[in-house]
Amino acid sequence: MSMKVAAASVAEREQWLKPAEFHMPAGIIGFPDARTIELIYNLEELPFMWLRCVENTALNFIVIEPQSVVPWYTFEISNEDAASLGISDPEDTFVLNIVTFRPHEPEAATVNLMGPIVINRRTLAGRQIVITNFGEYSARHPLLQHEAARVSGT
Repeated sequence: MSMKVAAASVAEREQWLKPAEFHMPAGIIGFPDARTIELIYNLEELPFMWLRCVENTALNFIVIEPQSVVPWYTFEISNEDAASLGISDPEDTFVLNIVTFRPHEPEAATVNLMGPIVINRRTLAGRQIVITNFGEYSARHPLLQHEAARVSGT
């Protein structure tokens, strides 16, 4: 996996695609005012994408679809969380996980597998949820761990 992420590129590049804008009534954990979120990406940076807060465009999060990192990733959410998002079928969901990227230590990047952002594809309502099977995953899963195993053949 090649990791090409430049924080400044969000504001500087013009080739950004915006496939969705969604609403998170509770905001993102630690950022309760981040309620209207744009999903944006640049083809050169995939599988990495960005969540950008519409209310404060300086607030951005690098995200990735979990299966890009952990192909066997399965998560469980409570009935209350599913109901709050209007999710009745797993096919209704779009899931993103926040990446913590250290500019001077890209090899130390981690992904939060315990607290995904779950979005209802039909209503575009989203919520960051602590999954009920959180004990199976880490909030600091090494991003490059899976890639290193794949390359070495283990």
